Amino acid sequence: MDRRELLAAGLGLTGGALLLGGAARAEEAPACGTEALVVPETGTHLLLLGTMAGPVLDPRRMMASQAVIVDGSVYLVDCGYGTILRMVEAGLRPADVKAIFVTHHHSDHNADYPNVVHLAWIQGIDGQIVSVGPPPFQSIHTAALAFHHEDIRIRIAGTGRQPIEGFFEVREVAEPGLVYQDDKVRVLAGIADHPPFSTALGFRFETPERTIVFSGDTAASEAIAELAEGADVLVHEAMFPAGIDAMLAKRPYVPPKLRQFLMEGHTSAEDAGRIAAKAQVGTLVLSHLLPGDQPEVTDEIWRAEAARHFDGPIVVGRDLMLV
Repeated sequence: MDRRELLAAGLGLTGGALLLGGAARAEEAPACGTEALVVPETGTHLLLLGTMAGPVLDPRRMMASQAVIVDGSVYLVDCGYGTILRMVEAGLRPADVKAIFVTHHHSDHNADYPNVVHLAWIQGIDGQIVSVGPPPFQSIHTAALAFHHEDIRIRIAGTGRQPIEGFFEVREVAEPGLVYQDDKVRVLAGIADHPPFSTALGFRFETPERTIVFSGDTAASEAIAELAEGADVLVHEAMFPAGIDAMLAKRPYVPPKLRQFLMEGHTSAEDAGRIAAKAQVGTLVLSHLLPGDQPEVTDEIWRAEAARHFDGPIVVGRDLMLV
């Protein structure tokens, strides 16, 4: 199977929604064994790889990761636990990623980074992969390579591979503005509000067909609303405060200040709808769901909370959903 067939098969297994083109429309993905979905070879598309707010382990959702696919080129936004699993299911090769964008350095957003860069090198990178993220990203990248140092050393000695360091360009970003551009996409960063991080980022992807914005983890933020102004798609983190206590009650091991930490650094689904309305976006995608493992918090609840303020299309994210 080629990449598009694998991606279609992965989508079929999720039973998620499909959204294609500039105007959003939701469809149930076909069941396994029925007619496969195919990602168009041209145009700008969003693939949700992981939609869980973490670190929470649940086979139904991996942690935060998305891919923007532009005329077949892949740009990865965050790479939390499970990113590689979902990439394999989607038929995406780490070596084919042109750039990696990390919003901040919580493990549910960057834990798979060492393995993504290592596997990309093993698979054979054509040119360089650009890695973009907030400080101290250069030291994190260096540590990622150090983690696999012995494997890298042995492979170079045994097979004649070129050293891994030259295949990556790391860009630390601490200010808003243009952070990446090639012949397919222009990417701008905005500063999110995710205490106690001094710098957390959102990203705006602009292509000839569509504009897609990622909030990253953030409290309700005027800066993110500005970053998302007029976008076709806003992927915004979403919290359902009424579900937090039930989630924490099932985890007696959590530290005593976790609830306060969650409430101060995240955005409710209602406020995500308010931000989407203020920014006048085309479609709001709720992801990084908190809690994302409580079946009693249904898609209808998530959607109704955001719809208090936003009257456009609202998509409740699921792993391997194409938008």
